[in-house]
Parts: sequence; C-alpha cells; structure tokens
Amino acid sequence: MRIGIDARALHYEGVGKYIKELIKHIAKIDHQNKFILYFFSKKDLENNSIQQFNFHNVILPVDFYSPHKQFYLYRRLHQDNLDVFHATNHWLIPFKSPCPVVTTMHDTLIKTARRVIPFKVLTYGSVVTWVALMTSDKIISVSNFTKREITNLYPKATKKISVIYHGVGSEFKPADEQEIIRIRKKYQLDKKYILYVGSLKNHKNIHRLIRAFSKLSSLDIELAIAARLEQRFYNIIQLPLLLGIKEKVKFLGYVPTADLPGLYSGAEAFILPSLIEWFGLPVIEAMACGVPVIASNTGAIPEIAGEAAIYFDPTSTEEIANSIYKVLKDEKLRKYLVKMGFEKIKKFSWKTTAQKTLSVYKEAYNQNVKKN
Repeated sequence: MRIGIDARALHYEGVGKYIKELIKHIAKIDHQNKFILYFFSKKDLENNSIQQFNFHNVILPVDFYSPHKQFYLYRRLHQDNLDVFHATNHWLIPFKSPCPVVTTMHDTLIKTARRVIPFKVLTYGSVVTWVALMTSDKIISVSNFTKREITNLYPKATKKISVIYHGVGSEFKPADEQEIIRIRKKYQLDKKYILYVGSLKNHKNIHRLIRAFSKLSSLDIELAIAARLEQRFYNIIQLPLLLGIKEKVKFLGYVPTADLPGLYSGAEAFILPSLIEWFGLPVIEAMACGVPVIASNTGAIPEIAGEAAIYFDPTSTEEIANSIYKVLKDEKLRKYLVKMGFEKIKKFSWKTTAQKTLSVYKEAYNQNVKKN
C-alpha cells in the first residue's frame, strides 16, 4: 500500500505527540508499505522526517481555515497515488479525497464545549467535524468515551469507529536524583510541588485549580503549571496575584519533552482538573514516572486511569482542594496510587498503537478494493 500520513499538526502538544510517536513506531515495524509524510513547514520536516527507504517526506502548506486550498490538497493526494490517507487530526480533513480516508478523532470539543470556543473556530470546527465523520472510511477514536460521544452525536459513524489508545513513551520513567535536582534548578522549584502539565484552555479548568490551591495556603507546597503562556490566558496567569498566592504558583511555560520525566518524577503528585478529556496523555506519563495522580471524574480519565487515581468533581474547588490534601497527607494512599499506576501503564504502548493503526489502514484499503 501507498499510505499518506498527515503530520501538519505537529505543533500542537497532545496531537503533535501522537503524530510523532505514531510515525516513529510505524517506521520501526513496517518495512513493506510505502509512506508519504506530509509536513506543514520546512522546519517541521527537518526536525521530524523519517529517514527510511520506504518513507518519503514532503511539505504540504495547507492549514486550518483554508477551504480555498482544498483543491491543492486533493491534487497533492491524487498526485501521490495514495491507497489510504490518514488524517491524524480531524480539523485538517480533506473535504474530498481520491483515496480512502482514515481519520483520528481526538475530541468532540465543538459539540461538548461550545460555550468556551470562539465563534470562528466553532463554525469551522462544526463543518470539518461533520465532514470527517460523514466522509471518512474509518475513524480512530482515542478512547471508548470518545467513541460514545461520537456515536451519540453522529450515529451514522458508529460502524466506522475503532478504539485505539495512545501509548506512553519509553522516556517516561522515574528520573534519578541528579536529573530531578537539575530540573528543580532549571525551573526554580525550591519547594515541594504539585504538577499540572497541559494547556491553559478553558476546558482545562485551571482557574478552579488555582482557586482550590489557594485554600491550601497553609501547606508548604507550590503549584507548578507546565503550559504554553499566551496573552489570551492573561486572566488565568494573573489569578494567583489576585488571590494572594503569587509566590506559591509557578507558571513554567512550555516544557520540552526531554525535561518532563524529571519534572514529573520530582512532583509530590500530578493533577489533571479538566472539565472534559478524551484521553488525558499526561495522566499515563505521570504514572510511568511513579507519581500519584489526582484527576477529574469526568470524560475519559476514569477509563484511562482506573484505580490508579483519586478523583474529584472538577466543578467543585472544595473537592479539588480536599483531594490534593488527602494525597499529600496519606503516605499509604500515595504508595498505593504509585503501585497501581505502574500496573496500569502496562496496557499503553505506542508500538501497539502503531500496529492497530496499520490494521485500520488495511481494513480501509480492502474495503475500497471490494467496492471497486
């Protein structure tokens, strides 16, 4: 087969990591099929291309909100004579394709979080999500929760869906003391800290996390927030100052993957307060590093974390604060969560993700052959 894989969304934290790991592990296990990787820019291609005889790396500068470039996208896919095209991010779906399309659905944000999305994004997202679900030959859902969401919103897409979990990278493991010290020094983390890794988008619920943390001001501990800082998140960044806990909340900015194992390993606990998650990759990364996990009881998080986390209602600052306090003060509970976390992560492997994804490509190809 000639398989095209869309790598244009590499700059997004969660989706970008998924794309990087997927193409890396497909390259390790597949030396028979031919792959064309589509990158948005020369920089992305130079930093992430696969140098292997059955991989071809090209630049495809067609981005979000560019419906007028759809013809160029179609022409490129046709020119490359693909048997299957993998839209790794449903926001970048081709409206028309010369070959079967496999689409990964990472979220149902435009339906389940409409109130927090700008109108332009909501309008475009509604169109491309409908196109993705109605026209894709196969759909990869990142969790059973996401599959149920898709099924509820778009019943006709149900038979197309395969659930394939993300994996956890081999670099995520307990860091040694020297690495933890290096990370603490680099990010000026002088005290014990609770860690959040992700973004500052509204559905991540960081404002409630900070408000909950302010209720624990008597504890000698900091809140470390590893997230890209942007002007649009000004209100969240200023919130600790308004609550009088500016010195206890550290905004670390974007943290590269190389620093994450040490950052996780040095934390007293990891917390994910999201109002909704469709997978929650940082949860399994934290578990792999031997850190107790505290998380919302909503979305896919209970499915992914199981018994290896303490849960709370993300709309209640009281519950968030109480959960943090409980994990910090109960050593027996902490050890149990770490033990269960190490057990839980055994089911998440990028190699398995790659293998199952290749199987979906084959299904889409065979289905098309039978049609014709």
